[in-house]
Amino acid sequence: MFFLDKKKLYILTYDHGGFVLWGDRVKPRLRDLAVWMEKYPDLRIGLDYESFTFDEFMRQDPETVRMIAELLEKYPDRFGLGATTYGQPLSLFISEESNVRQLTYAVRTNLKYFGKTPSVYAISEFALNNQTPQLISQCGYEAAILRSHVMGYGYTKTFDSPWGRWIGKDLTEIPAVPTYHNQGRGFNCTTVDNWILSRWPVDSDLYSLENFEKMFSDYEPLLASRYDDLTQPIEEITAHTQKVDNYEYILLEDIPEIFGEATDELKTADNDFHAQMPWGYCGNEIFNGCRQGEVDALQGEKLNAFSVMLGGDSLESTSEEAWKYILAAQHHDVTICGLLDLSRRFIPESLRLSDKVKTESFSALSAKFASSNGESLLVVNPHSFDIDEWLEVPVDYSCCAYDADSELECENTVCNGKSILRVHVCLSPLTVKRYEIRKTAHESESDFCYHSENGVLTTPLYKVKFTEKGIAYIDCIADSQRIYDNEDGALFTAFIEDKECASSGKWRFDITAHSAKAVQEGMIGSIPYRFEMSFAGKRARIDCKARFEMHGEHVGRTDITQGRPVPLTRNGHHHEDKLCFVMNLCLDKNRRMVRDLPFAVSDWNGALLKPEEYWYPDDRILIDTEVSQEESFNSTTYMQGIYWIGLRDTEKGIAVFNKGCMGSAISGNTVRIPLLYSNLYMCGTRILDGVFEDEFALMPFNSSVSDIDIHKASMAYNYPPVAGVAAKGNGSLCEFSAASLNTKGSDVILTALYPENSAVLARFCNFSDNPASIEFTPSVGRVTAQTDLLGNETEKVTGNELSFRPWEIKTVMIEEV
Repeated sequence: MFFLDKKKLYILTYDHGGFVLWGDRVKPRLRDLAVWMEKYPDLRIGLDYESFTFDEFMRQDPETVRMIAELLEKYPDRFGLGATTYGQPLSLFISEESNVRQLTYAVRTNLKYFGKTPSVYAISEFALNNQTPQLISQCGYEAAILRSHVMGYGYTKTFDSPWGRWIGKDLTEIPAVPTYHNQGRGFNCTTVDNWILSRWPVDSDLYSLENFEKMFSDYEPLLASRYDDLTQPIEEITAHTQKVDNYEYILLEDIPEIFGEATDELKTADNDFHAQMPWGYCGNEIFNGCRQGEVDALQGEKLNAFSVMLGGDSLESTSEEAWKYILAAQHHDVTICGLLDLSRRFIPESLRLSDKVKTESFSALSAKFASSNGESLLVVNPHSFDIDEWLEVPVDYSCCAYDADSELECENTVCNGKSILRVHVCLSPLTVKRYEIRKTAHESESDFCYHSENGVLTTPLYKVKFTEKGIAYIDCIADSQRIYDNEDGALFTAFIEDKECASSGKWRFDITAHSAKAVQEGMIGSIPYRFEMSFAGKRARIDCKARFEMHGEHVGRTDITQGRPVPLTRNGHHHEDKLCFVMNLCLDKNRRMVRDLPFAVSDWNGALLKPEEYWYPDDRILIDTEVSQEESFNSTTYMQGIYWIGLRDTEKGIAVFNKGCMGSAISGNTVRIPLLYSNLYMCGTRILDGVFEDEFALMPFNSSVSDIDIHKASMAYNYPPVAGVAAKGNGSLCEFSAASLNTKGSDVILTALYPENSAVLARFCNFSDNPASIEFTPSVGRVTAQTDLLGNETEKVTGNELSFRPWEIKTVMIEEV
């Protein structure tokens, strides 16, 4: 009788932790690991720490970093480094460039301290999206693990394959171990193997590694992977594995050689990455702060690139520190556990450093543009597309701005006791321009009018009817179409102290020559609020600000089981029960929902999709049936975009731009934007006390406005032109374009411009399903090479034409600056 050898079960185990949340437990665990490495000679284990950990411990406790280095040196084939992001973010909720820097700063920090970095991308919690294959390939990764091991806040598509080629949005392929069918998929759970490797034998009656082998007996090679908290008591499972001949521990870097050639296709789509966030948690303070930090970091380095191209000093080291602190603030535990002590340290420090970069770079630019005739208005368009914006600039006196002898649309106002010049500016891409300031101000007739008899505000574009409850409707004047109709519905709704509440208050209106502001002060339940809507010129966008004064009220619904509140359910994720801004849209039932994602714009067409392609509140992800258009339309769907979400039919639509709160609850044509949550929550209840503010914008549009037009408008809202007063001086420049840019009607957008290593790097993305080419000619220096995301040259570039695959991200180097 012959006995076949039992096939191997490969085991990958990495401690998930780091400075954030786990700081004082890191060193004791490292001591335990050192003991286990001697005690269990077959054990291989790694560290899934955010790379920020190494920078921070070098500041606070360098011995910890030395302990890690010693383990890596002593056990080079048995002890591994698994830090693949700088701040362990939930990557669907950070900007394009934050996604890049989370990867690049991790690689550089790992190399700085240890001379090595992981070759296979893997994560514990949800740092995955449909552009991940392209991003990690451009950072040198050889393979990936397409698993979110701990799925409290995100999970991905499963595959009936042990190993294959993960194919992302731009069709970049990278070998990957997927999440197997039935391995685990859904919020608030872990994969089966992660649970076993973290908790056996406590839950041995439920699952064991032997059960795991039987469940996936058809998969070869078979990988059981653990990326779970460093506090998990894993010694018993480690001791057990030493007694089983076919169990073999491996490290990340072992996977490509063991698994061999990847042949199966593992193709993902944008909506295969399901994620959730507790919008309104901590009054959105952390989410809004993280957005401001990444905006300021990106704006600062763009200004610095302009300055460098005109002979100024590079501030890349200061920019890097600004980025690092905001990347740490984007850590999933900071945002989902409400670690306010860390966020209130990281975010202000990042803003301080970015302000230094912005201030010094703007000052250097101002010196080049200063006019001998007096003070000037200096405006910088950091975008690769034209901007048409109303800007507000602090000034010391009433004045107006001139472009040569043409007076710009201007008006003077006072805000918080400070004199403000409000000016309408149109500017070409990547351009710095000086405008003359004259100490004169002209009154002109207003195009805005409020009719108190019927409560209607008329602007150049809209008619808006206001009531005590809120906004009854918004009509577009050009085509007489109603796009927003709340009838008698409230501006805000909320579940407060176990009661359904709606807002009510009184409006006042400030009308000037070129703008109008509607302000309502009122109450929702026991919560006072102030809401502003601002209209400017013929700008389609309507800017909104909301301010709430909280005194410990419970906001949001609490799940009850057997008569008792249960915090470990979906509290914090029922968005429609939070304090929400509410609007009902006038769209037909074939409307589609559109949103932006990292380096992507994606739509859900709202009809004939499987439920797994949506995120429904009841999480009906396992139903494998198509739904009717009616069911799809009426079901409540949670849709989230980084900068914007939009709903549109064939004729019209409306987009919501955000400055941090990226979620929405959509049912039919009712859209709710959650602004506050203050109730039981599984990762740390935070009852709000104080003043909390949110900013967002509404942009009605017609069929001529494309999805990419909406995306550009949202970028202009989040990254407004930089403007300020330049003192009198002897500068010679009136206008400077950093580059001649011809996008040839394509959807290619510049996403970053920054100095690095005596060069300037420019990054673009083709936001389109179609190939594209652009002409890009720097005004100073020349494009010499294409680089990866780490700035390493990948190929020479001659000429000024750059070609792009659909959804391709491309970085080029400008030298001789």
